[in-house]
Amino acid sequence: MSRAFVGGLGLCAPGHSGTATWSAAFPGMEVSEATGDLLPPALRRRASSLARMAVAVAGQAAHQAGVDLSSVPLILGSAYGEIVAAVEMMGEFGGATALPSPIRFHNSVHNAAAAYLSIASGNHGFSTALAAGAATPVAAVLEAVALLGERGGDALLVLLDEPPPAPFERAVPYPAAAAAFCLSSRPGPRTLAALSEPRRGSTPRADLPDGLERHPCAGAFALLAAVTSRRSATVSLGADGVGAWLVDVSPVP
Repeated sequence: MSRAFVGGLGLCAPGHSGTATWSAAFPGMEVSEATGDLLPPALRRRASSLARMAVAVAGQAAHQAGVDLSSVPLILGSAYGEIVAAVEMMGEFGGATALPSPIRFHNSVHNAAAAYLSIASGNHGFSTALAAGAATPVAAVLEAVALLGERGGDALLVLLDEPPPAPFERAVPYPAAAAAFCLSSRPGPRTLAALSEPRRGSTPRADLPDGLERHPCAGAFALLAAVTSRRSATVSLGADGVGAWLVDVSPVP
């Protein structure tokens, strides 16, 4: 059984630009979306809101863990990826030019947020982006655990999604939000918690604020809540159509 150790966390959600306000249950109403300050200004202007979220939470988690963002392996999980940019691009077909803008096109691919993060940090190492529907959180955690088991060292896991625009919007929407976890194969002085390898089981979903229980990556926010609570917990990462996937969280003093 493999384990991973959490050394840093990142959060971007309505009212929260980090984990401090989340832990205190005191959201800041002035927080609306991530700025992506790690991005150079020219790149920031071209980046999508999803990419700015990815950069923001990755920077928070890496800073807390004391990990070099320019060399840590990157794993990005998103059920829908750049769905807003993709729908906007499709809407440009048949217009005056009949072709979408190049910026809209390169922002529409699923791994665009991972690419922006790699460029912003100068990271030329391992990077992957994956989508698995409602099982995206567990698929991404399994990818991270497998990577750490093979290579050791650290890995940066980012999970995020934004609500699909018309005509794909949901009757009951969820907010744009992202979470990041800096994981290691061994405990260290900054370790917050240990995570078990995901296993099958059944447990109730965590009670999450601001509609995050409907988010495709809800399991990521349940995991973040468990780590910040500093208590032992079993977290449901979400269903994959067969059964629930669970992770045991153990705080590290």
